[in-house]
Amino acid sequence: MNFSGRVENGVVVLEGRTGIPDGTRVTVVVEPTPAVEDRRRERIQLPLVRSANPGSLDLTGDRIAEIFEQEDIERLRSSDDVSA
Repeated sequence: MNFSGRVENGVVVLEGRTGIPDGTRVTVVVEPTPAVEDRRRERIQLPLVRSANPGSLDLTGDRIAEIFEQEDIERLRSSDDVSA
């Protein structure tokens, strides 16, 4: 038998009437969520960090984080300009 359900506060709650008696041993199989599957299939465009001279940037983890933060700030500023 297969039943659908979800976890609520750490407890598996089955949907609908199951007719399973209390105390019955069960096995739970976790199905992947669509969001996880979609991310695996997402295509990326390289280079992730644009430069006039590709390969010339010293891209440490910290530097990449700074670049992404700058891009986020620019996006927020441009979205503020549109809504004003």
